[in-house]
Amino acid sequence: MSLSKTLLRGAAVAGILGTLLSCKADHVVAPQFTASPIFKSYVALGNSISAGYQSGGIDDSTQQRSFPSLLAQQFGTPFTYPSLKNPGCPPPIANFQTGARVTPPGYPPSTGGSCFLRNAWSVTDVLNNVAVPGAVVADPSSPQGVAANALTTFILGGMTQVQRALVAKPTFVTVEIGNNDVLGPAITGQPGGATPLASFQSSYDQMVSQLLAGAPNVKGVLIGVVQVSAAPVLFPAAALASPLFVGGLSQAVGAPVTVHPDCLTAPGNGSLISMYIIPYLQGMKAQGLPPTIVCVKNDVPGMGDYLILDQAEQATVYNLINSYNNYIQQKAAAIGFAYWDPNAALLALNSVPGAINRPPNLASATNPFGTAFSLDGIHPSSSTDVVIANSLIDVINAKYGTSVKHVQ
Repeated sequence: MSLSKTLLRGAAVAGILGTLLSCKADHVVAPQFTASPIFKSYVALGNSISAGYQSGGIDDSTQQRSFPSLLAQQFGTPFTYPSLKNPGCPPPIANFQTGARVTPPGYPPSTGGSCFLRNAWSVTDVLNNVAVPGAVVADPSSPQGVAANALTTFILGGMTQVQRALVAKPTFVTVEIGNNDVLGPAITGQPGGATPLASFQSSYDQMVSQLLAGAPNVKGVLIGVVQVSAAPVLFPAAALASPLFVGGLSQAVGAPVTVHPDCLTAPGNGSLISMYIIPYLQGMKAQGLPPTIVCVKNDVPGMGDYLILDQAEQATVYNLINSYNNYIQQKAAAIGFAYWDPNAALLALNSVPGAINRPPNLASATNPFGTAFSLDGIHPSSSTDVVIANSLIDVINAKYGTSVKHVQ
C-alpha cells in the first residue's frame, strides 16, 4: 500500500537496473523443507504489506518481519525474497516528528528517494516473495504494470508477479492485492478515483486465470482488502475540538492552525481527515496563507474536499471495499482456495489498549499511531504482522487440515 510511486529517475535508474538485472540473488529465510507437502513451494503475491513495507520504507529487516516470511518459517519451507540493502529503498522513517529516515553511520541523511539497492547473497533463480509495494490489482498479470515503480523492476526483473511466481513452481500461494486500488483516493478525499468494481473483477480474474494455468494444482489463500477508513492515517474531525491536538498540528505545521467551525458540528465533525493535511497546511503557510482546516465542501471555496473524507464518501469507500471482498471470497470458493478477511482481526485491535491511536499521539516521535501501526499510519507494525500470520494460519489449518503452529 505505498504512497510513493517514483523512487529514482533518469540515468541513475538505468545504471542501477543494469546492475540489479544481472543479479539472481536473494535471501533465504528457511534452509530446508520440513513440513506438509502442500507447502513445498510457498509464494506470496501482493503489494506493500506482503513485501514487508513499514514506516514509509522497506529494507531487509522489515522484509524478514513480513507476514509471508513468518508463514514460511512456520511452514518449514525455503523462502527467498528480494533482499534490499539496509537502510532500504527507501529507508523507513525513524522519527515521526522530524521525518528523519534510517541512516547508517557515515552516510548522508536518507530521504524518501534514497535507495540502497539489493543484496547479492544466496544467488537463486527462484523468488518466493514477488509482492511489490504500490501494486494495484491490474499489476500482477500486466507486463506494463499500471502502478510500476523502481521496486517493480528491482523485485521482478522485467516479469509480472504471476510469471515470477510460476518460476518457483508454487504448491501454495497467498494473494494480497487490492488495497492500493482504493487507498490513495480515500486518503486524499477523492474516492471517485478508486478502481471500479467491474475493472477490479476483470483484473483479478486475469491474475487468477494466469496463475492456475501455470500451476493448476496450486492451493492457497486469497486475502481481502483492508477497510482504509480504519487506518489511523485518517483521524476523526471531532479530534479538532481538542486544543492539545490542534496545538500538536500547529507545532508540526510551524504556524497556528485555524479550525473552521464546521469541523466541530454535524455533519463536518463526522468527517475523516488525512494526516497528509500537515504538508498541505505547510504549503499554505509557505504561500502566506493562514493554515486552515475546513471539513465541509463549499463552506470555503476550494477547501473542505481534498484530504477530507466526508461521511457520504466514507460510505462509498466502505461499500466498494465490501464489494471487492465479496468478489474475492466468491473467487476463492470457486477455485477451492481459502479466503481471509483481514478486517475482523484488525478491528479486534481496537480493543487492545494502546494498539491504535485515533487521533494519533503527535507528541510521540516513535509510536504516534499505536503499537499496531508503523510510523506512516498505514502499514502494520511487526507485532501486527504476527497477528496477520497467525490469523492466516488458523484459516489455512481449517481449510487444508494442516497443523501449522502459531508464531510465538
